[in-house]
Order: sequence, then structure tokens, then C-alpha cells
Amino acid sequence: MKKEKLFYERGTEELQKKNMRAHKLVQQFNCADVEDEKQREKVIRELFGSTGENVSIEHNFHCDLGDNIHVGDHFYAGYNCTI
Repeated sequence: MKKEKLFYERGTEELQKKNMRAHKLVQQFNCADVEDEKQREKVIRELFGSTGENVSIEHNFHCDLGDNIHVGDHFYAGYNCTI
């Protein structure tokens, strides 16, 4: 069975808007106080497509769109993670 190829057109207006939204949220996350776990979690839940419980991501996180990222319970990403 052949899989349909999906093409990523970065120049589309829709992707540019999604990318700008993600960059703003990533900036909020990375600038949040490291002790403000509630704010950091709020931003990640808004940025990601879905999250489980007890998600932990260290600062200097980066991603392109965010809404295509889905993580489960007890997910951990270390410093300087790019997804």
C-alpha cells in the first residue's frame, strides 16, 4: 500500500500564522520564571496538540509549530530541546 506524500509548504499564510503563534508561546515559555511551574505548564498546554500529566520541559525549548506535538504522562525534555 502506497502512503500519500505530505508536502510542507512553509510559505503558506496558514503556516506562517501558526509559526508566529508558536514562536510567541515558546518565547513566553523560555522567559517564564523557572519556579513558576503553573505558567510554564499553561504555555505548554496551549502550544502542544496534547499533553499528559506531569509534563516537564527545561528552558531554552524550541519548536516550529507546536500543535503537532503530542506527549504523554511523565514526559521530560532536557535543556536546549528542539522538537
